[in-house]
Amino acid sequence: MRSTLHLLSICVFCTLLAKETTGTRMLKFTNVKCMDLPTNNGFTKYEFCRLKVVGRNYVELSLKCSLLNLPITNLTTRLQLFQRRDGYRPFLYNVYFDFCKLLSNMDRVFSLESYIFGAVRKYSNFNQTCPWTQNYMSVDKFALNFTTISLPVPTGYYRFDFTFYSYGVPRTLTQVYFEKLE
Repeated sequence: MRSTLHLLSICVFCTLLAKETTGTRMLKFTNVKCMDLPTNNGFTKYEFCRLKVVGRNYVELSLKCSLLNLPITNLTTRLQLFQRRDGYRPFLYNVYFDFCKLLSNMDRVFSLESYIFGAVRKYSNFNQTCPWTQNYMSVDKFALNFTTISLPVPTGYYRFDFTFYSYGVPRTLTQVYFEKLE
């Protein structure tokens, strides 16, 4: 009887340990904010920027930004990651890169920005290179999926800031809030 109880307690412990180590991993959007910056000077205009809850813990991001001065030959981006701890604090990533160069070399470069924009690419019109001649930039029905996007960050709430610069002047800021659960 005692050995049966001992064996049963070991099995329960092993089951709990297996659940702790594998865990349920999930990323989901919690909010999005899109804004034209004061230095925009009529260069862009957001038509829409929204999240749509499709199912339980499944949220899609859609946005469309009209470009009013075409063609654009110089486009750079600053990508920053913030973690929520008594407000949003800078965390791990602060990258400034040439967006035009990234679009032309997306398959050949291994970096954070190619990883992020590579995941978004099939849901967007980021399939061309500079000069940018299409009159808008859009992302349509993009949802976070842990099997394709696995960020090396601990559990918690985060914010990605995407600041787009054209000809060295900051034009737009997109803030994407998400949660990582284990």
